[in-house]
Amino acid sequence: MKKAVVLFYLVLMVYTHVVGEDQDVWIFPTVSFIESIDQYNKSFDFTNARKYKYYSLEPGYQDYPFLVADKNYIYLRDSIPTFRLEKRNIITENDGFMSFSEGSNKWIIITGGGYFATNRIASKRLKVTITQLHDARNYLLKNKYENVHYDLLDTSFLLPQVIKSVRMSVPFLEETIKGVKYKYDDDILLYRWFYKYLDRATVAMFFINDPTPMVEGAPGNGEGLTIDITYHIPSDNLVVLNGFVDLERRHLYKRNARMKKVLVQGEGFEFEYEFQDYVHFAQIDLPKKVTQVRLTVLEVYDGTHYEDLCISGFFTNPDIMNTRNSPFAYELLEEAQKDWQNKK
Repeated sequence: MKKAVVLFYLVLMVYTHVVGEDQDVWIFPTVSFIESIDQYNKSFDFTNARKYKYYSLEPGYQDYPFLVADKNYIYLRDSIPTFRLEKRNIITENDGFMSFSEGSNKWIIITGGGYFATNRIASKRLKVTITQLHDARNYLLKNKYENVHYDLLDTSFLLPQVIKSVRMSVPFLEETIKGVKYKYDDDILLYRWFYKYLDRATVAMFFINDPTPMVEGAPGNGEGLTIDITYHIPSDNLVVLNGFVDLERRHLYKRNARMKKVLVQGEGFEFEYEFQDYVHFAQIDLPKKVTQVRLTVLEVYDGTHYEDLCISGFFTNPDIMNTRNSPFAYELLEEAQKDWQNKK
Protein backbone atom coordinates (compact mmCIF):
# COMPACT_ATOMS: atom_id res chain seq x y z
CA MET A 1 0.00 0.00 0.00
CA LYS A 2 2.85 2.34 0.90
CA LYS A 3 4.49 1.92 -2.50
CA ALA A 4 1.20 2.20 -4.35
CA VAL A 5 0.37 5.52 -2.73
CA VAL A 6 3.67 7.08 -3.73
CA LEU A 7 3.61 5.69 -7.25
CA PHE A 8 0.08 7.03 -7.72
CA TYR A 9 1.32 10.49 -6.85
CA LEU A 10 4.36 10.21 -9.06
CA VAL A 11 2.41 9.09 -12.11
CA LEU A 12 0.30 12.26 -11.92
CA MET A 13 3.51 14.36 -11.96
CA VAL A 14 2.03 17.87 -12.00
CA TYR A 15 -0.71 19.89 -10.34
CA THR A 16 -1.42 22.19 -13.27
CA HIS A 17 -3.47 24.58 -11.12
CA VAL A 18 -0.62 24.99 -8.59
CA VAL A 19 2.63 24.51 -10.44
CA GLY A 20 3.71 27.44 -12.58
CA GLU A 21 6.89 27.98 -14.51
CA ASP A 22 8.35 29.90 -11.58
CA GLN A 23 7.76 27.07 -9.10
CA ASP A 24 10.50 24.71 -7.97
CA VAL A 25 9.54 22.28 -5.22
CA TRP A 26 11.90 19.44 -4.36
CA ILE A 27 12.59 16.98 -1.58
CA PHE A 28 15.71 15.38 -0.14
CA PRO A 29 16.44 12.57 0.15
CA THR A 30 14.32 11.93 -2.90
CA VAL A 31 12.94 8.63 -4.16
CA SER A 32 16.13 6.87 -5.13
CA PHE A 33 18.22 3.73 -4.73
CA ILE A 34 18.90 2.38 -1.23
CA GLU A 35 21.29 -0.27 0.03
CA SER A 36 21.92 -1.91 3.41
CA ILE A 37 25.30 -1.06 4.89
CA ASP A 38 26.14 -4.76 5.23
CA GLN A 39 25.89 -5.04 1.42
CA TYR A 40 28.50 -2.33 0.86
CA ASN A 41 30.96 -4.55 -1.04
CA LYS A 42 28.40 -6.42 -3.13
CA SER A 43 27.11 -5.62 -6.62
CA PHE A 44 23.94 -3.56 -6.41
CA ASP A 45 20.92 -4.45 -8.55
CA PHE A 46 19.84 -1.09 -9.97
CA THR A 47 16.93 -2.72 -11.85
CA ASN A 48 15.18 -4.04 -8.72
CA ALA A 49 12.31 -1.71 -7.74
CA ARG A 50 12.31 -3.19 -4.25
CA LYS A 51 15.64 -1.44 -3.73
CA TYR A 52 14.16 2.03 -4.15
CA LYS A 53 13.51 4.34 -1.21
CA TYR A 54 9.80 5.24 -1.24
CA TYR A 55 7.79 7.60 0.97
CA SER A 56 4.20 7.85 2.12
CA LEU A 57 2.02 10.20 4.16
CA GLU A 58 -0.70 7.60 4.65
CA PRO A 59 -1.60 7.30 8.37
CA GLY A 60 0.18 4.33 9.86
CA TYR A 61 2.80 4.37 7.09
CA GLN A 62 4.19 7.85 7.49
CA ASP A 63 7.72 8.00 6.14
CA TYR A 64 9.04 11.20 4.62
CA PRO A 65 12.26 13.10 3.79
CA PHE A 66 13.68 15.61 6.26
CA LEU A 67 13.99 18.39 3.67
CA VAL A 68 11.51 20.05 1.36
CA ALA A 69 12.15 23.28 -0.51
CA ASP A 70 10.41 25.73 -2.79
CA LYS A 71 11.73 28.76 -4.67
CA ASN A 72 11.93 30.86 -1.50
CA TYR A 73 12.54 28.55 1.46
CA ILE A 74 14.23 25.34 2.57
CA TYR A 75 12.46 23.50 5.39
CA LEU A 76 14.63 21.22 7.54
CA ARG A 77 12.78 18.82 9.80
CA ASP A 78 15.84 17.43 11.57
CA SER A 79 15.14 19.49 14.68
CA ILE A 80 12.23 20.71 16.80
CA PRO A 81 10.90 23.16 15.84
CA THR A 82 11.29 22.80 12.07
CA PHE A 83 13.98 25.16 10.77
CA ARG A 84 13.08 27.37 7.81
CA LEU A 85 15.93 28.84 5.78
CA GLU A 86 15.12 31.78 3.54
CA LYS A 87 17.12 31.33 0.34
CA ARG A 88 17.87 35.03 -0.04
CA ASN A 89 19.87 34.77 3.21
CA ILE A 90 22.30 32.29 1.65
CA ILE A 91 25.51 34.09 0.70
CA THR A 92 28.60 33.08 -1.23
CA GLU A 93 31.75 33.67 0.81
CA ASN A 94 35.09 34.81 -0.61
CA ASP A 95 36.43 31.26 -0.25
CA GLY A 96 33.78 29.95 -2.69
CA PHE A 97 31.54 28.26 -0.12
CA MET A 98 27.89 29.20 0.40
CA SER A 99 26.76 29.84 3.96
CA PHE A 100 23.80 30.88 6.08
CA SER A 101 23.38 32.09 9.63
CA GLU A 102 21.28 30.57 12.40
CA GLY A 103 21.48 32.67 15.52
CA SER A 104 25.16 33.06 16.37
CA ASN A 105 26.14 30.11 14.15
CA LYS A 106 27.20 30.23 10.53
CA TRP A 107 26.79 27.00 8.54
CA ILE A 108 28.01 25.79 5.15
CA ILE A 109 25.50 24.66 2.53
CA ILE A 110 26.13 22.84 -0.76
CA THR A 111 23.28 22.33 -3.22
CA GLY A 112 22.65 21.41 -6.86
CA GLY A 113 22.22 18.27 -8.91
CA GLY A 114 19.37 17.05 -6.70
CA TYR A 115 21.56 17.08 -3.55
CA PHE A 116 21.77 19.01 -0.30
CA ALA A 117 24.72 18.99 2.10
CA THR A 118 25.50 21.09 5.16
CA ASN A 119 27.67 21.04 8.24
CA ARG A 120 24.74 22.27 10.34
CA ILE A 121 24.40 20.36 13.62
CA ALA A 122 20.80 20.45 14.82
CA SER A 123 21.39 18.61 18.11
CA LYS A 124 24.05 16.94 20.26
CA ARG A 125 22.61 13.54 19.35
CA LEU A 126 22.90 14.36 15.66
CA LYS A 127 26.52 15.43 16.14
CA VAL A 128 27.30 11.97 17.53
CA THR A 129 25.49 10.32 14.61
CA ILE A 130 27.42 12.31 12.00
CA THR A 131 30.72 11.38 13.66
CA GLN A 132 29.66 7.72 13.58
CA LEU A 133 28.79 7.98 9.87
CA HIS A 134 32.20 9.48 9.04
CA ASP A 135 33.83 6.65 11.00
CA ALA A 136 31.63 4.14 9.16
CA ARG A 137 32.87 5.33 5.77
CA ASN A 138 36.48 4.95 6.88
CA TYR A 139 35.77 1.41 8.09
CA LEU A 140 34.03 0.47 4.84
CA LEU A 141 36.94 1.81 2.79
CA LYS A 142 39.19 -0.52 4.79
CA ASN A 143 36.74 -3.47 4.54
CA LYS A 144 36.16 -3.42 8.28
CA TYR A 145 32.37 -3.55 8.37
CA GLU A 146 32.47 -5.25 11.77
CA ASN A 147 33.72 -1.97 13.28
CA VAL A 148 30.71 0.08 12.14
CA HIS A 149 28.87 1.35 15.21
CA TYR A 150 25.93 -0.91 16.06
CA ASP A 151 23.58 2.08 16.45
CA LEU A 152 23.78 2.63 12.68
CA LEU A 153 22.98 -0.86 11.47
CA ASP A 154 19.18 -0.73 11.79
CA THR A 155 18.67 2.95 11.06
CA SER A 156 21.19 3.81 8.34
CA PHE A 157 21.60 2.88 4.68
CA LEU A 158 23.79 3.74 1.71
CA LEU A 159 22.94 5.59 -1.48
CA PRO A 160 24.53 3.29 -4.11
CA GLN A 161 26.87 5.00 -6.54
CA VAL A 162 25.66 4.94 -10.16
CA ILE A 163 29.14 5.97 -11.33
CA LYS A 164 31.09 2.74 -11.87
CA SER A 165 34.58 4.07 -12.48
CA VAL A 166 36.62 7.18 -13.24
CA ARG A 167 39.93 7.13 -15.11
CA MET A 168 42.25 10.08 -15.67
CA SER A 169 44.80 10.32 -18.47
CA VAL A 170 47.53 11.03 -15.90
CA PRO A 171 48.43 9.38 -12.56
CA PHE A 172 46.79 10.38 -9.29
CA LEU A 173 48.77 12.65 -7.01
CA GLU A 174 50.65 10.94 -4.17
CA GLU A 175 52.55 12.80 -1.47
CA THR A 176 54.04 12.28 1.98
CA ILE A 177 53.30 14.80 4.72
CA LYS A 178 55.05 14.43 8.08
CA GLY A 179 55.80 10.81 7.33
CA VAL A 180 52.23 9.94 6.31
CA LYS A 181 51.53 8.90 2.71
CA TYR A 182 48.43 10.28 1.00
CA LYS A 183 46.94 9.22 -2.34
CA TYR A 184 44.39 11.52 -3.95
CA ASP A 185 42.55 8.93 -6.01
CA ASP A 186 39.11 7.73 -7.05
CA ASP A 187 37.86 6.62 -3.63
CA ILE A 188 35.79 9.81 -3.81
CA LEU A 189 33.22 7.54 -5.52
CA LEU A 190 32.68 5.35 -2.47
CA TYR A 191 30.21 5.66 0.45
CA ARG A 192 29.66 9.42 0.27
CA TRP A 193 25.93 9.51 1.07
CA PHE A 194 24.21 7.81 4.03
CA TYR A 195 20.47 7.66 4.65
CA LYS A 196 19.65 7.98 8.34
CA TYR A 197 16.31 7.58 10.12
CA LEU A 198 16.11 10.45 12.60
CA ASP A 199 13.01 8.90 14.14
CA ARG A 200 10.43 6.32 13.04
CA ALA A 201 9.27 8.49 10.15
CA THR A 202 11.82 11.14 9.18
CA VAL A 203 14.62 10.20 6.81
CA ALA A 204 17.71 12.38 6.36
CA MET A 205 20.72 11.95 4.12
CA PHE A 206 24.22 13.04 5.09
CA PHE A 207 27.15 13.85 2.85
CA ILE A 208 30.44 12.45 4.12
CA ASN A 209 33.39 14.80 3.80
CA ASP A 210 36.48 13.38 2.05
CA PRO A 211 39.74 15.17 2.96
CA THR A 212 41.57 13.61 -0.01
CA PRO A 213 39.80 14.50 -3.28
CA MET A 214 40.86 13.21 -6.69
CA VAL A 215 43.93 15.16 -7.82
CA GLU A 216 45.98 14.83 -10.99
CA GLY A 217 49.65 14.18 -10.40
CA ALA A 218 51.17 15.55 -13.62
CA PRO A 219 53.06 18.83 -14.06
CA GLY A 220 50.91 21.81 -15.01
CA ASN A 221 47.42 22.96 -14.07
CA GLY A 222 45.43 20.13 -15.66
CA GLU A 223 44.52 21.70 -18.97
CA GLY A 224 44.31 18.97 -21.60
CA LEU A 225 43.53 16.29 -19.02
CA THR A 226 40.90 13.70 -20.03
CA ILE A 227 38.58 11.98 -17.58
CA ASP A 228 36.63 8.89 -18.63
CA ILE A 229 33.52 8.15 -16.54
CA THR A 230 31.54 4.90 -16.81
CA TYR A 231 28.11 4.19 -15.32
CA HIS A 232 26.58 1.03 -13.88
CA ILE A 233 23.34 1.88 -15.71
CA PRO A 234 22.59 4.35 -18.54
CA SER A 235 22.32 7.94 -17.34
CA ASP A 236 21.51 11.28 -18.96
CA ASN A 237 23.40 13.43 -16.46
CA LEU A 238 26.64 13.79 -14.56
CA VAL A 239 26.88 15.67 -11.26
CA VAL A 240 30.33 17.05 -10.36
CA LEU A 241 31.64 18.46 -7.09
CA ASN A 242 34.41 20.55 -8.61
CA GLY A 243 37.62 21.59 -6.84
CA PHE A 244 39.18 20.70 -3.49
CA VAL A 245 36.10 20.65 -1.24
CA ASP A 246 36.93 19.95 2.40
CA LEU A 247 34.46 21.34 4.91
CA GLU A 248 37.19 21.41 7.56
CA ARG A 249 39.78 23.15 5.34
CA ARG A 250 37.79 25.52 3.19
CA HIS A 251 40.82 27.55 2.11
CA LEU A 252 41.99 24.66 -0.09
CA TYR A 253 39.22 25.26 -2.62
CA LYS A 254 40.71 28.52 -3.91
CA ARG A 255 44.32 27.47 -3.31
CA ASN A 256 44.03 24.61 -5.82
CA ALA A 257 42.96 24.57 -9.47
CA ARG A 258 39.36 23.80 -10.50
CA MET A 259 37.88 22.92 -13.85
CA LYS A 260 36.47 25.91 -15.70
CA LYS A 261 35.55 24.69 -19.17
CA VAL A 262 35.35 21.07 -20.35
CA LEU A 263 34.53 19.30 -23.58
CA VAL A 264 31.83 16.68 -22.91
CA GLN A 265 31.81 13.72 -25.30
CA GLY A 266 29.55 10.70 -25.48
CA GLU A 267 28.14 8.39 -28.09
CA GLY A 268 26.69 10.70 -30.74
CA PHE A 269 27.23 14.04 -29.00
CA GLU A 270 29.87 16.61 -28.10
CA PHE A 271 29.49 19.99 -26.40
CA GLU A 272 31.29 22.38 -24.06
CA TYR A 273 30.28 22.99 -20.45
CA GLU A 274 31.50 25.80 -18.18
CA PHE A 275 31.55 25.46 -14.39
CA GLN A 276 30.66 28.36 -12.14
CA ASP A 277 33.40 29.01 -9.61
CA TYR A 278 31.75 28.33 -6.27
CA VAL A 279 31.19 25.15 -4.26
CA HIS A 280 28.10 23.34 -5.55
CA PHE A 281 26.98 20.10 -7.14
CA ALA A 282 27.12 21.02 -10.83
CA GLN A 283 24.79 18.97 -13.03
CA ILE A 284 25.81 18.40 -16.64
CA ASP A 285 22.74 17.32 -18.61
CA LEU A 286 23.44 14.94 -21.48
CA PRO A 287 21.27 14.78 -24.62
CA LYS A 288 20.63 11.06 -24.14
CA LYS A 289 21.33 8.21 -21.74
CA VAL A 290 24.79 6.72 -22.04
CA THR A 291 27.01 4.33 -20.10
CA GLN A 292 30.20 6.29 -20.67
CA VAL A 293 31.19 9.93 -21.03
CA ARG A 294 34.51 11.74 -21.43
CA LEU A 295 35.49 15.13 -20.05
CA THR A 296 38.44 16.96 -21.59
CA VAL A 297 39.63 19.93 -19.54
CA LEU A 298 39.90 22.97 -21.81
CA GLU A 299 40.36 25.72 -19.21
CA VAL A 300 40.88 25.87 -15.46
CA TYR A 301 40.44 28.32 -12.62
CA ASP A 302 44.04 28.60 -11.40
CA GLY A 303 44.77 28.01 -7.73
CA THR A 304 46.29 30.82 -5.70
CA HIS A 305 48.99 28.53 -4.27
CA TYR A 306 49.06 25.25 -6.19
CA GLU A 307 48.69 24.08 -9.79
CA ASP A 308 47.04 20.77 -8.85
CA LEU A 309 43.63 20.23 -10.49
CA CYS A 310 41.19 18.79 -7.93
CA ILE A 311 37.76 17.15 -8.12
CA SER A 312 35.84 16.13 -5.01
CA GLY A 313 33.00 14.04 -6.39
CA PHE A 314 31.23 12.45 -9.33
CA PHE A 315 27.56 11.48 -8.95
CA THR A 316 24.28 11.31 -10.84
CA ASN A 317 21.08 13.13 -9.91
CA PRO A 318 19.40 10.84 -7.34
CA ASP A 319 15.82 11.79 -8.30
CA ILE A 320 15.14 8.62 -10.31
CA MET A 321 11.34 8.97 -10.11
CA ASN A 322 11.17 12.66 -11.08
CA THR A 323 9.67 13.85 -7.82
CA ARG A 324 10.67 17.48 -8.40
CA ASN A 325 7.49 19.59 -8.76
CA SER A 326 5.35 16.45 -8.39
CA PRO A 327 2.05 16.43 -6.47
CA PHE A 328 3.76 14.41 -3.75
CA ALA A 329 6.46 17.08 -3.35
CA TYR A 330 3.74 19.72 -3.00
CA GLU A 331 1.96 17.66 -0.35
CA LEU A 332 5.19 17.36 1.61
CA LEU A 333 5.74 21.11 1.25
CA GLU A 334 2.29 21.79 2.68
CA GLU A 335 3.05 19.48 5.63
CA ALA A 336 6.37 21.24 6.28
CA GLN A 337 4.75 24.69 6.11
CA LYS A 338 2.07 23.65 8.61
CA ASP A 339 4.69 22.12 10.88
CA TRP A 340 6.76 25.31 10.83
CA GLN A 341 3.71 27.50 11.49
CA ASN A 342 2.61 25.33 14.42
CA LYS A 343 6.00 25.16 16.11
CA LYS A 344 7.58 28.55 15.41
